[in-house]
Amino acid sequence: MKKTMFILLSVFAALVTAYSTARAAQSDLPSQAYISGFVGRAQQYSLSCESRSAVDVAAFWGYSISETEFFNNLPSSDDPNQGFVGNVNDPWGYIPPASYGVHAEPIARLMRSYGLDARAEERLSWQDLQNEIAAGRPVIVWVIGSVWSGTQRFYTTQAGNTVLVANNQHTMTLIGYDQNSVQLVDALTGYTITHSIQNFMASWGVLNNMAVLTDGPPQTQPEAEPPTSEQPSGESHTVQAGDTLNRIAGRLGFTWVDLAAWNNITYPYTLFPGQALALYPSQPEAGPQPSADSYIVQRGDHLMKIARELELNWQDLAALNDLAAPYLIMPGQVLRLPASQTAAPTPNEPVEAPEFYTATRSESLFALAHYYGLDWLEVAALNNINFPFMLAPGQTVTLQH
Repeated sequence: MKKTMFILLSVFAALVTAYSTARAAQSDLPSQAYISGFVGRAQQYSLSCESRSAVDVAAFWGYSISETEFFNNLPSSDDPNQGFVGNVNDPWGYIPPASYGVHAEPIARLMRSYGLDARAEERLSWQDLQNEIAAGRPVIVWVIGSVWSGTQRFYTTQAGNTVLVANNQHTMTLIGYDQNSVQLVDALTGYTITHSIQNFMASWGVLNNMAVLTDGPPQTQPEAEPPTSEQPSGESHTVQAGDTLNRIAGRLGFTWVDLAAWNNITYPYTLFPGQALALYPSQPEAGPQPSADSYIVQRGDHLMKIARELELNWQDLAALNDLAAPYLIMPGQVLRLPASQTAAPTPNEPVEAPEFYTATRSESLFALAHYYGLDWLEVAALNNINFPFMLAPGQTVTLQH
């Protein structure tokens, strides 16, 4: 009896300790946090919310990527865990095999190819999100519509994989919280909106609390190389403990990409205390000089930059040169080029818009505005069309003031 009582008391004590530790960890987090300086913009296409969120987060970390470029570099698939499902201009709200969108892993993988430290996660907790926001790191989250409730559905891909999906899946970027609410940047409009934590958690939970976490350029500490005593020509900056390229560039008014190029720093953008960084280029930058079948990597190059400037598909370039994530390349490295230099597809050029348009079927206002080269937000406001911005058959909209 005594032995049983001792065991029960030990278990109780362990549970109390674990609970106290968890409460202490929670109490270390601020009751509210907000990431200032994050800028959101409205998505350009009906189903490009994930690309919009990704490039907005990339811009926060100092990366300039257009939404169209990012989308064009996403792989296509019937599995949203592998690539984008469907046509980006199709109506929103459906599940595969209809046009749908893409989940976290392909977004994080493509962000890493640009040099960002990005990773896809599922089954995160509210405390996980608080940790990220309190540390100043915005989080891309997968919710349902405008933070609605939703229903989990399962879809079998052509490869036989069962994938969790949901109607009206959408992405937003979490940038703040307090004791009762969250602040989210909606990829649909680019506006910052506020929702209760309860509603947000219910909506976020439909797709298993899926998110992309980022931290700018990856930073690792060197194992062997000591700081160099050689000072670069011109003005310089001495790296301090905790410095990153993005933080230094932001303080000094440069872009981190230029700072990396001036100092011949490539992925994973390692810095160490005491390192001297040149603040101006010592010589003119050499742009890509493609030959018939190869390219020599220049300082400051990364795979996406080379592919963009040579009008190549970055995935074809990576595969041809046996490059895998994180797609590390070094100055002087010779890359083989595809025999057929086919640029990634781009959307059709807009045509002149008529004064009025009558929908003949259920269609997306995004797709219509994009087709005519118009700002979809202006068209929506002009016609008093609200979320989810769908046109009904026979509905007439004004396209010109």
